[in-house]
Amino acid sequence: MPDAMIHHIATNATERRLRSGEVLFLKNDPQDFLALVVSGCVYAMVYGPDGRELIVNSFPSGDVVGETALIDSRQRDTMAFVCAPTHILILRRHHFAPLIAEPLFLNRLLALLCARLRDVAALTESVCLYRLESRLARYFLSAVDECGRIAPDGVVVPMPPSQSVLAAMVNVSRPKLNAQLQAWRRSGLVSWAQGQGSLLITDVDQLRNMAHEVTS
Repeated sequence: MPDAMIHHIATNATERRLRSGEVLFLKNDPQDFLALVVSGCVYAMVYGPDGRELIVNSFPSGDVVGETALIDSRQRDTMAFVCAPTHILILRRHHFAPLIAEPLFLNRLLALLCARLRDVAALTESVCLYRLESRLARYFLSAVDECGRIAPDGVVVPMPPSQSVLAAMVNVSRPKLNAQLQAWRRSGLVSWAQGQGSLLITDVDQLRNMAHEVTS
């Protein structure tokens, strides 16, 4: 981005450091700021009428949270929280004008919104049309593509901060998720790597076959 715009953000943004479990914003809060993730990770979540939780997106370091505030003044559609110490920069609405006036920024914003829309479509497809084994396989395949690390016995991918977070990502209860992971471990498809922080996938091709098995 142009130096002047970077300077504008750096000058007017305020720092905030969140501890694990803290909330950045709640559903129905006003969209009066966006947040830049410096380190850590922010999760966007919705709740069902029965109290079930579904994580609809995650925002790692370098990502932006709440960018729809730039074009929409309605209330938030999700809540956002963190599961580990997270450092963010907050830019309030009254500092948006120079950003919106920059054509290059608007092009980047449009590309980001299109990417978000594709993510929502993929999540809807996965949750509505695929069984748990396939949803979980699709999640780990995305992790393989984005941050997989080749190992002698397969590919190592990072696990979310907790099984509860992963369960909310694939729309299942934690006991059912744990049972599926244990079944994969017993079959030799996966194993824990570096303690519980990472997962070793021994057969990515088998995982790809599982990912395309729709529910009957």
